[in-house]
Amino acid sequence: MKRFLLIIAMVLQVFSLPLVAQIPVGTFRDHLSFYGCKSVAVTPDYIYAACQSGLMYIDKNDKGTGTFSKVDGLSGTAVTRIHYDSVSKYLTIAYDDGNLDFIRDDRIYNLRDIKDKSITSSKKVNGFLSHNGLLYIAYPFGIVSVDMATLLIRDTWYTRLGNTHIKVNSMQAINNEFVINTDAGIYITPVTNPAIADFNTWQKVEAMGDGAFTTSCLFNGRVYVVKGGETGDTLYYRDGSGWHLSDIQEDDIRAITANDSALVICGWTFVKKFDTEENQICETWWEGTYQWPNGCDVCLDGNTVWVADNNNGLHKILCEWWTIELIPGAGPFATSAYAMDYAEGVLAMVPGMVNEVWGNVWIAPNFSYFTNEKWHNIYQIDNPSLDNVYDLTAVAINPSNTSEFFVGTYGGGLRKYDRNRITAVYDRSNSPIHSGSAEEGRIGGLAFDANNNLWVSCGFSNIPIAVLQPNGNWQAITLSSYANSNVAVSQIMVDSRNYKWIVLPRANKLLVYDDNKTIGNTNDDRITSVNMNAMANIETSGINCVVEDKSGEIWIGCNLGIKVVYNPSSVFKSTLYAQNILIKQINYVQNLFEFEEVTCITVDDANRKWVGTAKSGVFLISENGDKQLLHFTEENSPLLSNKIYNITINRTTGEVFFATSRGLISYMGTATAGSEDYSEVTVFPNPVRETYHGVITVRGLMDHSFCKIADAAGNLVWQGYANGGELTWDGKDFYGKRPATGVYFVFASDSTGKKRNVAKILFIK
Repeated sequence: MKRFLLIIAMVLQVFSLPLVAQIPVGTFRDHLSFYGCKSVAVTPDYIYAACQSGLMYIDKNDKGTGTFSKVDGLSGTAVTRIHYDSVSKYLTIAYDDGNLDFIRDDRIYNLRDIKDKSITSSKKVNGFLSHNGLLYIAYPFGIVSVDMATLLIRDTWYTRLGNTHIKVNSMQAINNEFVINTDAGIYITPVTNPAIADFNTWQKVEAMGDGAFTTSCLFNGRVYVVKGGETGDTLYYRDGSGWHLSDIQEDDIRAITANDSALVICGWTFVKKFDTEENQICETWWEGTYQWPNGCDVCLDGNTVWVADNNNGLHKILCEWWTIELIPGAGPFATSAYAMDYAEGVLAMVPGMVNEVWGNVWIAPNFSYFTNEKWHNIYQIDNPSLDNVYDLTAVAINPSNTSEFFVGTYGGGLRKYDRNRITAVYDRSNSPIHSGSAEEGRIGGLAFDANNNLWVSCGFSNIPIAVLQPNGNWQAITLSSYANSNVAVSQIMVDSRNYKWIVLPRANKLLVYDDNKTIGNTNDDRITSVNMNAMANIETSGINCVVEDKSGEIWIGCNLGIKVVYNPSSVFKSTLYAQNILIKQINYVQNLFEFEEVTCITVDDANRKWVGTAKSGVFLISENGDKQLLHFTEENSPLLSNKIYNITINRTTGEVFFATSRGLISYMGTATAGSEDYSEVTVFPNPVRETYHGVITVRGLMDHSFCKIADAAGNLVWQGYANGGELTWDGKDFYGKRPATGVYFVFASDSTGKKRNVAKILFIK
């Protein structure tokens, strides 16, 4: 009892310290879009919707909603179709690479045989059929059956006739026969066919022709099938007397489903419900809340119809009341993540991008920002000035007003946002921004300098740089003969010397520009370029990014590895050379990232570098690049994709954001910005429970503080330096053992030794 009272007293002392809610160091969390839905499934307790990034669900009992992604245990991203088997009670999740997850009783079982198998055709699942304990899965290359008792593949039937592969779109079982819809007609075979794996033994229904049959369902003792055509879709059914044209006809049929009493047809913008006599009993239309509607799957739950809309989300339709409700999604609206900026608790992200030859990708111009742990979205449909604009490629938060965002488009000039609305449009009519003789500006980069001037880089223009000053005036900069209307211009970076580093990606040039603190007077400007290959070990042909580290050195991400400019202050005095970083291996020396395309580099507050690549995920390397500290891939971590577009950091918390080809995800890092004093030091977690064995963090320290951890008797337990303003400790002493229960003290001092602080940690062993 005395020991328990002592612990309670200690807890009260420790919790008198300032505490904030934090995510544990080393933890991933997703920031994914759950708006567009591709597929829907109903279970006794939940409604599930398959989104590009994972699953969204609705609890039918308490009406609560939630999401489930790779961070929560799913095996991948890009979910394409889901299916619930009422007998085995498994929810099956199919990904675009053929991978399968099965969920039951909050446990996930993965089946990756199809993903790992060498198959030349697409592995995207087109449909499911549950029949006699087996799950039949329709793939473009054929049909795979899975034993739902063991979750092992039972058989694979390749739908190949000679050298021709027949794409399977859906499958049904009726009257002891399998019926499959394919791109080359309808095929049937007895369930008991001993040579069923030989597609030559299947019988084609010649009466139905050679067209593509897209989807099917069972209703009222019949098989209903949809045949696509150039002039529209047609609905047929098969009963005991043969195949017939249905009385139900719609030009647009994206999906069909049925229960014992009703057949439901889903189109791009509507749902229609029919009884067993094919009489229409309900019709509901919807408009695009965020974008043009794209109904692509439908499911019945009693009298409620659920529709997966790939552009807007999940629709709930009550046919008896002719009402429709759009279930709100979560996260950023766009599934893609490209460029980001962070300032004072606000993360801004745009989804647009360019292709390999610096042309448009045509991604809708929806813009998102994250603040106070909530995502906010600005939609194209609410901003008429975006109607003919695509590919938001750059974003910058006004450092003096974080509710103000500047967003660069690729072919539509510059937009200024005030939170949820556009307040200004800058193009050739009111600014120097343009590309070519008729096209609006193809903006590649945005950056604010210390005087709050916004620097805008614009490709394929005779004015590749434009500056928006705080007073609203514009200044055009031509960069003499270095850039012209034939040259792509991407990132612009302002360094600590106020020099502007400008990337010409396709020309393999890195320019350095100095306005000499007189933006309005271009006569005293200076411009030069970095020699990228003369002093380097690897000759590169493309530049992707540039960043200044905390030592003032310039790090450059290239199509092959990283190069560094070690003396940037002398850029206008002598020729600057970029050099490779050599790292020592066991028996040889090699160039850092010699075989990797480096797409982005971000420096944390410990001067370490987070490096994003085109094919190998994310690396964290030491200050000078000689050590690899972390390496995340989609195979060894929750990282969504190995293709990384951008990395940015919340320097208050150390959270590192990765913009990938499959969305946005973050990781709680171990470096934060150093504080001016020790007035807001926090410890997390605190107390350290007996069940916790993760990293303990002390934040709010002064930059590179030296810290000692001691017990109540003054015995030294551990010591180390802070990464920026954050100390991380694994909770073990010098001998690798966990300390005994008690209060421990963190003694911190700054680099001069003049400022000091003491924090407390309660350990419960």
